[in-house]
Amino acid sequence: MKKFALMFLTLLTIWSCGDEIEFNTPAVQGNKDGDLWRATTFAADIDFGGFLIQGVNNSGTIQLVTTADTRGTFELGGTSGNVAIYKDFNGEVFSTENDPDPSLSLYPVEGQIIVEDIDNSVPKNITGRFWFYAYTADGLKTVNFNEGVFYKIPLVGGLVQIDN
Repeated sequence: MKKFALMFLTLLTIWSCGDEIEFNTPAVQGNKDGDLWRATTFAADIDFGGFLIQGVNNSGTIQLVTTADTRGTFELGGTSGNVAIYKDFNGEVFSTENDPDPSLSLYPVEGQIIVEDIDNSVPKNITGRFWFYAYTADGLKTVNFNEGVFYKIPLVGGLVQIDN
């Protein structure tokens, strides 16, 4: 019986060791210039008929702003009114409302905010994806976010959009 118990404990120990998957609920994260960027605080707001989704960590703040408070794909750049903003810890602001300097890029600003779900919990939560290229006001510096995700971000209000 002791051999059986010892064998059982050994097998249990082996099976319980391994890679554990960590789930972040809620979360705002993406690849910023090729490196994982993950918010430590997050919130969302409905303002002026659209969403403002925000994630903050010690290296900066990201804001995603849409022109409508519905599910759908919101194109960034041009005159769309939708905007992605990143403000780094030094206070430098990158925005999809800023055009690149022609010496840096001939391509226009681009990106998307995709709102996939708005649940009916209290408070409501918003889920979706994003990617974008944003530039400083002079168009000489850029930041790129890809494979971005915002998951179950609570719509709590009280957010203020970063000035470009």
